Amino acid sequence: MTSPTNWRGALEMVRRTLTAVGRQQTGLYPIEGIRLHERALRAGLTFELTVLAKTLAQEKSPRLQELLTHLPPATRHLQPIPDATMAGLVDGRGLGHLISLAKIPPDTNLAEIVTAVPHPLLLVAHEVVDPGNVGAMVRTGHASGATAFIAIGVSDPYHPKAVRTSMGSLFKTAVCHYPDAANLLPTLRQLGIETVGAAASDGVPLPLATFSERGTAVFMGNEYHGLPADLLRQLDQRLTIPMSAGIDSLSVNAATAVILYEVRCQVSRIKYRAISSPDT
Repeated sequence: MTSPTNWRGALEMVRRTLTAVGRQQTGLYPIEGIRLHERALRAGLTFELTVLAKTLAQEKSPRLQELLTHLPPATRHLQPIPDATMAGLVDGRGLGHLISLAKIPPDTNLAEIVTAVPHPLLLVAHEVVDPGNVGAMVRTGHASGATAFIAIGVSDPYHPKAVRTSMGSLFKTAVCHYPDAANLLPTLRQLGIETVGAAASDGVPLPLATFSERGTAVFMGNEYHGLPADLLRQLDQRLTIPMSAGIDSLSVNAATAVILYEVRCQVSRIKYRAISSPDT
């Protein structure tokens, strides 16, 4: 892609990536703020273009100067944009008035990544609407050692809010997209991956659940309706997190953290038994 030669052209490109249609058409997504830029560069990302507020461009802080030296030459020499224009883009967020565009990577080959690890753990976001929740789930999955993040339907890890909320975990996470669960389930069965789904009630209490040593895909549903009943019937297990009386559900990210922690603990016990058992 050829970078725009003036700040107005760059600004228009950034604005396009703020919408799902624009990201699809350009194949780019925005990264905002100094900290996220630093984490993106450490993860090996490159940027197609960068815009920064004129005031920020005049700063001489070593941190900013170090960051700018790692940007492509065409990006480094891009004319800064007016402070007021940048303020409109960042909508009052104090992350550092700096935005770059990175290429949306191709989907991870699920078969390759699953067969490369002994106990694959897949986090599946099924029609999760709020991009803040999607980003938080990416971060939780990364912290929990998830092998991949699978986005189904409207779940969009490259939405600007999702990128910010992931706090850089997106840059180190393998991502796959599926239009619906019907396209994903046959692949998981073929790979021998157990499928489990979170349900507010009538599932196996999480402390009593056991998980397959072959690997597990954890399905988390929409914030408002959870996982559809017909999808839950197709999964190997339906899980329910015990809660206090009068509470019908946790937030989707909190529930994700609880379930992934339990799966991770079981996988750790399996690994420990394998190491500590005497050779036969």
